[in-house]
Order: sequence, then structure tokens, then C-alpha cells
Amino acid sequence: MRSSKERSSRTCLAVLPVKLRTGLSNSVLSILFNIKKRIISSSVQCARQALIENFVPLHLGMEHVTRTQVIEKYTRPLARRLFIPDDDNDTVILVADGTYIYIQKSTNYSFQRRSFSLHKGRPLVKPMMLVTTSGYILDVFGPYFADSKNNDANIFTHILKKNAHNIREWLKPNDVMIVDRGFRDCLELLEEMGLLHKMPQFLNKQKQFSTEDANETRLVTKVRWVVEAVNGQLKTGEHWIKLYLIPKYLILATMCELYVLFSMHFILQGLKH
Repeated sequence: MRSSKERSSRTCLAVLPVKLRTGLSNSVLSILFNIKKRIISSSVQCARQALIENFVPLHLGMEHVTRTQVIEKYTRPLARRLFIPDDDNDTVILVADGTYIYIQKSTNYSFQRRSFSLHKGRPLVKPMMLVTTSGYILDVFGPYFADSKNNDANIFTHILKKNAHNIREWLKPNDVMIVDRGFRDCLELLEEMGLLHKMPQFLNKQKQFSTEDANETRLVTKVRWVVEAVNGQLKTGEHWIKLYLIPKYLILATMCELYVLFSMHFILQGLKH
């Protein structure tokens, strides 16, 4: 991103967060920054594209971190003790879950119908989150439409079959995938790939779980809660970012990931002292 006669690169970077935070029109922003309206529009596009190309790939995606780094830095010892044998040092534990981000109502009728959620009663899109057991965001897939065709199982099946972001090359047999009950229809595909899956048990017309099923469900929940915490950070971001452009969820997810990293850093520093 380069400076021009009409605006500097610093101004370009300043326009984007103001636009995200306030949702002001380009006319108002042109007055605030004392530049032309068309320059505001191009600045927002240029800054967003620069972040997507140069910033997001460094902090998000299957290629930005190695398996060794995930195992050594971003896997909780508790999760390893629960789901991995003691002599296995090459197995990755990941947590997958679908979330949603509200968007503005579209003027395109077809998109409006497919993005409207009957469950929430609002238009939204569904990103699929893939995080480690420490809450580190490994990758975000999508976003997908909110209609009935795109439940968690169908979305994850599409990701694996299409090899989105080269996920099949990154994963190895015997890796552990922790999911919720909404992924039950894609468990066979995980088994075909040689992946192990951990999911809360079903009652299956029983009045209560057996002791083994209840304990297994508790162990899965003990590790899986981190993805809900990460999704909560995305929901928090909705209050200070006007999400009317779909690609911004990548920037938002990257910001949440950096938040998790800095939080872990300060926690570790506090433990040392």
C-alpha cells in the first residue's frame, strides 16, 4: 500500500478502522479526513485488501503455523493426557465448531433468502472455526449461507471433500477432532480419513447416560469449551465493528487470535512472577 497525492498510507489505514467502528457514510468520512469522497472509497478497499493479503495470512490459515508449533505451543497438557497416549508426540488435537455473524439485509433477493436464519430471525453468515485446545485460532472457513442446507456437518463435509485451505494435507491419520453433536453426519468421513473424533454422547431413548457415557461427555466438554470462548470473542467484535461486508470476518478473526495470544502472554508472565 503506497501513499498518493490525495492521501498517505497512514490516512488509508486510519480510514478503515473508523469505517468499521462507526459505519459512517463516505460523505461524512470525507469531511472528517478532509479528502474527497471517492478517495475514501478507494482507501477502505485498499486498506482491507492490504490486510487480507499481507496481515491475515501471517496469523490465520493452515499454512501460517506448523504441526510442531501447534503441538508444542498451543496444545493444553490436559487435552493430551485425556485423548493422546503418553508415547505419542506427533498427534494434533483440534476443536471444530460453526458460529455465525450477523450482516445487514441484502437487496439481492436470492442472497437475502439464503442468508436469512429462521432460527435467529435475522440475516447472518456462518464461518467454520478450527481452533486448538488452548483457544488459538488455526483457521476460519467460509462464510457459508444460513439456510437449512448448511448445518455444521454439511459445512465440515464440504471443507474436507473440497480440501479447503489444504486441510487434508495438513492433517495426518490419528489426529483428534473434537466436535459437538451437530457433526454426527460427518463422522464417517472423518473415520475414512483416519482421523479420531470425540463427540458428546446421545441418550438414544434412555432416561440418563451410563457412567461411561456421562464421563466421556464431560471429558469432551472439558476440552471443547475453548471454541465457544473464541466464538464469544467474535460476538463481542460485533458491537464495535459494523459487519456489513462479508470478507471482514477474516480480519475480525485475526484480531481475536491476537487477543488470545496477548492474553496468554500476560497470563504466563503473571505466573512467572
